[in-house]
Amino acid sequence: MNSVRIQPHVLSQKVIANVNPELARIYKIPEDHQSIGFFSCDNDDVAYLAADDATKKANIKVIHAETFYGGQLCSWSKYGGSVFVLISGPKVTDVKSGLAYINDFVANRSALYNFDGDDGTAYYAQCIPKVGKYYQELYNIPEGMAYTYLVGGPIETNYALDKALKSSDTKIANYWYPPSHANSSGAILYGTESACQAATRAFVDALASAIKNPMNI
Repeated sequence: MNSVRIQPHVLSQKVIANVNPELARIYKIPEDHQSIGFFSCDNDDVAYLAADDATKKANIKVIHAETFYGGQLCSWSKYGGSVFVLISGPKVTDVKSGLAYINDFVANRSALYNFDGDDGTAYYAQCIPKVGKYYQELYNIPEGMAYTYLVGGPIETNYALDKALKSSDTKIANYWYPPSHANSSGAILYGTESACQAATRAFVDALASAIKNPMNI
């Protein structure tokens, strides 16, 4: 089975240079951050990794990121996509820089895939060599550690996750039980870069086997 690339897209983005104190209070924006930015993406998984990546390069903090129920197909707006992400920074230039890194990650350094062009077999498997500040704080992944983000259909994903863990010296930083907001299942594994790469390869291979033979036990 051949993996076919599916390109994700940022659908909408906005910046508020001086956020209103009431909005800042609701979102618990840090007191020294006066600017915020929002973006939506047609894939939530890619958006989360893009936000984490941006925290390594820009002076920003990820304040809120959440998947919409049902994903893009159930969005209230053609610009809503699958996820809402809010970032903040001390200055508007920090927030704009963060959004620029997010756009670059989504457009040039990440992608979903399916097998043989079948939309019903979509998956996301990406190894990140170094964790950003967002995932360090959210999932207690040690600074400097690598991680791999693995997600797909619930049955095949759980089968493939077992193979990924057995093939590598990795641990689970986060796991989402099926059905998730977007009716998927997945996990974030962390360890050395080589271990995470091994886990990613094993996951995709096992996923392909499970999808090719859905009734074999």
